[in-house]
Amino acid sequence: MTVGSIMAGAASAEPIASPIPGTPYAAGNLYNLEVPHVIINQVYGAGLADDTGVLVSHGFIELFNPTDEDVDLSGWSLQYADRGTNAQTGPTLGWEKLDLTGVIKAKSSYLVKGKPTGSASPKLDLTDKGDQEWDRYINNKGLKVVLMSNQQQLDNTLDVNPFESKPEGYVDMLGTASNDKGSTIDGYETDYPTGSAEGTSKKKAVRRVDFKDSDNNKTDFKQVDYETAVGAELAAISPRDGSDGDWANMPDPLVWETVSLPTAFDGQPYTATLKAAGGVAPYTFEASGLPEGLAITAEGVISGDAKTAGSYAVTVTVKDSQTPAAQVAKELTLNVQPYRASIEDQFEITKIGEYAVGQFNADGGVAEIVKFNSDNGRFYLVNGAANPPSLDIVNLGNATGALKKEKSVLVKELAEKNGFAFGDLTSVDINTANKRIYVAVQEADPHKKGKILALDYDGKLIAEYAAGIQPDMIKSTPDGRYVLTADEAEPRLGTEDPPGSVTVVDTRTGQSTQVYFNDPSVIDDLVHIRGAADPLDGRIKGKGTKEDAYFDLEPEYIALSKDNKKAYVALQENNAIAVIDIAGKKVDAVKGLGFKDFNDAANALDLQRDGKILLENAPFHGIYMPDGIASHTINGQTYLFTANEGDATEWPGRTNASTIGAMKGSLSPDSDAYQFLNGTTKYDSVEAVSDMGHDGIYMYGGRSFSIWNADTMELVYDSGSDFETITGQRLPDFFNVSNSKITMDDRSTKKGPEPEDIKTGIVGNRVMAFVGLERVGGFMTYDVTNPEAPSFVNYTNSRVFLDANGKVNLDTDTGPEGLEFIPASISPTGLPLLLVAFEVGGKVGIFQLEVTKVTLDRKAVSLTAGGASLKLNAEVEPMAEGEATVTWSSSDETVAKVDENGTIRPLRAGKAVITAISADGYGSAEAVVTVASSGGGGSTPSPEPTPEPTPEPEKPVPTPEPTPESPVFTDVSGHWAKNVIDKLAKAGILLGKPDGSFQPDQKMTRAEYAAVLNRLLGLKPNQTQAAFDDVPMQAWYSADVSNLSAAGIISGFPDGSFRPSSEIKREEAFVLLYRALKDKLDTSAGNSANYADQADVSPWAVEAVNALTQAGVLEGNASGKLNPQATITRAEIAKIVSFFVKE
Repeated sequence: MTVGSIMAGAASAEPIASPIPGTPYAAGNLYNLEVPHVIINQVYGAGLADDTGVLVSHGFIELFNPTDEDVDLSGWSLQYADRGTNAQTGPTLGWEKLDLTGVIKAKSSYLVKGKPTGSASPKLDLTDKGDQEWDRYINNKGLKVVLMSNQQQLDNTLDVNPFESKPEGYVDMLGTASNDKGSTIDGYETDYPTGSAEGTSKKKAVRRVDFKDSDNNKTDFKQVDYETAVGAELAAISPRDGSDGDWANMPDPLVWETVSLPTAFDGQPYTATLKAAGGVAPYTFEASGLPEGLAITAEGVISGDAKTAGSYAVTVTVKDSQTPAAQVAKELTLNVQPYRASIEDQFEITKIGEYAVGQFNADGGVAEIVKFNSDNGRFYLVNGAANPPSLDIVNLGNATGALKKEKSVLVKELAEKNGFAFGDLTSVDINTANKRIYVAVQEADPHKKGKILALDYDGKLIAEYAAGIQPDMIKSTPDGRYVLTADEAEPRLGTEDPPGSVTVVDTRTGQSTQVYFNDPSVIDDLVHIRGAADPLDGRIKGKGTKEDAYFDLEPEYIALSKDNKKAYVALQENNAIAVIDIAGKKVDAVKGLGFKDFNDAANALDLQRDGKILLENAPFHGIYMPDGIASHTINGQTYLFTANEGDATEWPGRTNASTIGAMKGSLSPDSDAYQFLNGTTKYDSVEAVSDMGHDGIYMYGGRSFSIWNADTMELVYDSGSDFETITGQRLPDFFNVSNSKITMDDRSTKKGPEPEDIKTGIVGNRVMAFVGLERVGGFMTYDVTNPEAPSFVNYTNSRVFLDANGKVNLDTDTGPEGLEFIPASISPTGLPLLLVAFEVGGKVGIFQLEVTKVTLDRKAVSLTAGGASLKLNAEVEPMAEGEATVTWSSSDETVAKVDENGTIRPLRAGKAVITAISADGYGSAEAVVTVASSGGGGSTPSPEPTPEPTPEPEKPVPTPEPTPESPVFTDVSGHWAKNVIDKLAKAGILLGKPDGSFQPDQKMTRAEYAAVLNRLLGLKPNQTQAAFDDVPMQAWYSADVSNLSAAGIISGFPDGSFRPSSEIKREEAFVLLYRALKDKLDTSAGNSANYADQADVSPWAVEAVNALTQAGVLEGNASGKLNPQATITRAEIAKIVSFFVKE
């Protein structure tokens, strides 16, 4: 536009006496853009309320004077309008006016600051800058700003767009919409910025391009991003004020662009290049504090090879070429880690089989917890994909190939009694002492108590017990006496936080007790107790008290002490482990685990989602927050093993999940974290905990596994940065990916590979720890035989990340949740196995440890004290080129000794386990030696059962109905035992159930069998008092038991009990039958006992088995086995007893 011209389409301004300096008017009082004039240079707003997460401390309007003369702004004004809401379209409200004061100097800026934005950690802090303040928020959802050379209020009707109306005193205007799609504004010069690439937001301002004014807001202004700008770029776009003087003709400030140094490795070549910006190039660099072996050039290249691992404070200085030179110094940390060559497996672990649920889910919860039953060779899986969740029973068989489900236990049907509404099936445990499967069931209402169901091996309900709120992990003591659940009690609805607890069930009495955390005196100061949430944003910003622990502690996982007297309970969100006195049903202690130092060279981690594998140190802390926990006693000391996953609290109206970017502004300026983060935004998206105070940055989890002394809860070992180092070496293209998101580096800003579960097991004479990695997948194996110096053994990951179309693959081994170790002694392959439940992929993988295999020619041996010795023979299949030799040992040398050749010498009555260990320590095999007393002529010993089974008070043995004259059972038609069942029923020896059924495949209890024998023998009543302490006089079977006891047929257990509710083993039934009827046996009628599993017959049962076999009462199955250790069914009793009943 030429001098004197009027802009096309614009109305003429009212004439003035003479042009005011700094305004766009020429002689003749005509509007002329070519006249140098004061302009609006930049505008930023963060909204109409405080927001702690924004990046700039204040909204602002920056003016610039491009003229050669100072301009007095007295009598001038800024006038502003927005919609008063977050609306992105529609009319703005009336104009608001700020009368300006002071002078804007030539070639300088004048900064008007709005109200503080509320930023907790401003990247751009304008607190100490500014020429004038305006007590109002500046919006980010569309605004209008007009610069006037007078202080006349704009007319809200006539001057909606002052650019068009050109009121007297008009100088400049900016109208801009927001960066939202479709956003508009109702006043602007010609056109306006809008949309994601042009408009304003809480992170983005609009700034004039090179001071150009063409009366087109859309082309004159460009968007600047305060989120991404760092270093010289941030300095260049930041607003200036009058104190900056003639900044337009001055070089930008000299600033560092390098904010951290990459990690070095001792003895390895290292190069890092320092970078600066601003000032006048070229630059000269210096450094002090470098480790020995490294040096810096004047051009800023640090190179060499560091000699010693450690953390070094390096001061770097840059000078530019001005006279005098500008100079900036900065302290950086250089971490030198011990060099680790490619970490190799010590032996292979091979996937040999798989069970597939048939579904997968990106959110997980499909195949969760798996447990193996050594009694029947089945594993039991919590199947969360079923609707509702169910318990799958799968025959492991030979553990190879594709395994098939035998049945699903519909837990919901079993649980929904007495008004209970099924919510979820969370966990399963197996107890082979009392032959029970225990499952934890949650109520649909997350504030109501759950249930523990006791099932038999086939999934039939035996008993139920009350659990606490939201029972999660379930654990039974090996003797079957106690069953425990970790009752998590999360505030899932956000309205109330129910109390967490540990349920302890005493199965002898049937009593269920919830142990609560209501004793502050046993809670130590390191326990992470969350405080109240801010009612405005739901954020937890401070710590709670020990009294708050009653509601806040959330039990997650349970491990037991070796003597089974203590339970160690992981409290994940609370970064603690509780110690529970099981029999006393009380909390002994709650111990906090402390923090992991991520500034330690051994604990380097990848913190940035930048597509690189970059393990670095930072002055941050990891909160261990274990999920899985295991216990193991080594050399008399119990250790706890934790998988340090970490977990954020994220419930409606209650969360402690935040980011470094949102929190760093509230850090203490004296803290190491503040100094480290000052001036950089590259860690802003890293997840952090909001309720840990202001002394540092605390992150979720440790990305590791740890070993703790169970007595003191002191840290013994941590795997440091192993998991990310190893996965980075093995899976560089899928480093730190997630389950459904396989973008490399996706989880680096969160919890990395996320260790989930941990299990320990004996392999040969070594102790192994297995750790599942929930996100990237696979599991780590460590030799922890020496808990203070574990060694890496193997990383196996069978996940297939991409499908045939190159897309993310979920139908694979992804999301390992539950682990289950099967030692070689009970493995169907003779080698140790690990079962891994993949909760996302919906599979259970069977993995075999390819270690030395040792096989004995016998698994069971029966000898007589002082009698002949017996030699065991071991076959060894060594790993690699190992030796094919073994070392022998006995678990009890007072019962049986074994020499270096495997020859067993029986010494006294009892049992001992003979173990053969391979030369490399990885292979083992066992044989159970039963030594009988050498005394002759005595009575056959009473059966020696498994450890005491537990009666189930909720379901007593049913009272038999009177014998019907012509029994017709409803459920034996077509059964193989129908004829003998009918025969004994007619004889009055077998009775049915009250519902008319016989239930031929149900296990028989000792009380029921006593009744059968008493009816068979027709013994006369002989009861003056109870025969045993646990057989009350009023019990329906009391007379039967008393009669048999008086006849010398039964003698009970060594502790004086009879245990009427316990299921009876086959060999126990054979012995009692033999005692009752041995005088009627014709031992010449049948074959001698020579079963395939003859070695499994206990010594005290051998005589009875031989006699009954020779008499034709017993015979083996199709495989030639007798199965003496199995429990006997009602049909099987009918078969053997019928031998003695004539038609």
